[in-house]
Amino acid sequence: MAVMRWWSGVASVGCAAVVMTVASAVVPGADGMVDRGQQPAPRAGGQSQALGAERALAARVSERRMVETVRRLVAFGPRQYGTPSNHAAAAWLAAEFRAAGLDVSVREDPPRPWYEPASWEIRAAAGGSGPTGAALKTAWPSSGAPSGKGEGALAVETTPGAVCLTSANPTPESTAGCAAVLVDGRASASGWPVVNRLRGVWTVPVFAVSPKETAPLRERLAAGGKVQVAFALDATSGNSAARTVVATLAGRDRSKYILFCAHGDSDSGGPGANDNASGVAIVLEIARTVAAAVRSGEIPQPAWDLRFASWGGEISSTREYLADVAEDPSRLQAVFNYDQSGFGSSKDALYVEPDDVPANKDLVTLVRSIMSDHIGANGFPGRAASVKTQGGTDSYVFQPRAQGATVYPSVTLYTSAWDRERALPITEGFPPINWYGDEKPGMVTVDGDAFYHSVGDTPANTTDAEPSNMGWCARVGLLSALRMMAAARHAPEW
Repeated sequence: MAVMRWWSGVASVGCAAVVMTVASAVVPGADGMVDRGQQPAPRAGGQSQALGAERALAARVSERRMVETVRRLVAFGPRQYGTPSNHAAAAWLAAEFRAAGLDVSVREDPPRPWYEPASWEIRAAAGGSGPTGAALKTAWPSSGAPSGKGEGALAVETTPGAVCLTSANPTPESTAGCAAVLVDGRASASGWPVVNRLRGVWTVPVFAVSPKETAPLRERLAAGGKVQVAFALDATSGNSAARTVVATLAGRDRSKYILFCAHGDSDSGGPGANDNASGVAIVLEIARTVAAAVRSGEIPQPAWDLRFASWGGEISSTREYLADVAEDPSRLQAVFNYDQSGFGSSKDALYVEPDDVPANKDLVTLVRSIMSDHIGANGFPGRAASVKTQGGTDSYVFQPRAQGATVYPSVTLYTSAWDRERALPITEGFPPINWYGDEKPGMVTVDGDAFYHSVGDTPANTTDAEPSNMGWCARVGLLSALRMMAAARHAPEW
């Protein structure tokens, strides 16, 4: 019965956004939680007890485990729609959800053509002899590039039999006769090449390469020297269904549920650590945390079902799922989506969006209350903000614009969006929480990811570097869902 009283206390915590003062006291944390030296001042009475209980539950969230999940997912490959790596990652995730004690189903979305590179290597050597020189470490096959193996002299102009180096978007016509093509004209803000999609029918391998890595090669050619390049690419393609994993932790009222979700593909075709293995790792970690807490008796069985989804393809698989939800729209109570939730290039902040959609007002207010109540606490962000509609992620699928369509409360929690910072007007009534003092009045700057959609979106560059970001997202989403159910409960024993 102590657990029931504990959750009664949680329900009494106010939902108004309050910027809390901070002190130097340390709240004990679990594995991966970092003492930032600034903690919220303790509150008196039931609110203080309830917040302490929330933080104790949040301490179960393991950043180390999420970091390992990201590494495991990236090791499967890009995980794009219908690919072998999508199927392998889905099988692994399904097994992990089952091991945590959840019921699991694997949805097969409509088949579509896919492409996936299996292995590749490019080596460049000075002089005219066979290339035994250095590997080009930033090289990544362009989406759609066919398999091939060979060697040739490097040339900056289209030359029959050469490995052609170009900064322009290549076409089969502009590179006719080349043995292979290297493209160094599209780099992310971090300098890593952006993975590009080929157009037209190609018969030779094409690779994206960082201009920083090709610069010495261009200099040598400009000085009259020679560079010999060897290349090899093994790629596969086909037409298959994407696999979406949906796991459910049963609640006491099976007629309602909250959905935690993230797209499981890398979207760009690159490694996809932050975009979006980070989101999937968070979804899995929330499931593991809640299931373990219920088993141990730390919290009761959830009031409603908690559902967890890793979409086989961003947007497209979500739309397939929504088509089924539309048959009984009353069941879905809220959506917590995660996208680019494991890294930010310049700021340390947590964001939730959109806060300008009427259907989201109560949900955003609730999420902001969690942010405010725990701002600066161990394992929580020191700064947070809600943001206007930006689009481009799966939460918006649940808010269709068609006349008469059901619009669900649906938000995305993240720590970066797109590739660079963007300043957006603050939505009236939703000021940023404990925000940066140098921000332009009336604006909030959303952090970007310099490795976005690039070959550099690896665990080492993103999620390994800032594991706390995933921890913030997981804890705030988890506690928001539990408060939502506690506030909506009607049974006196809950």
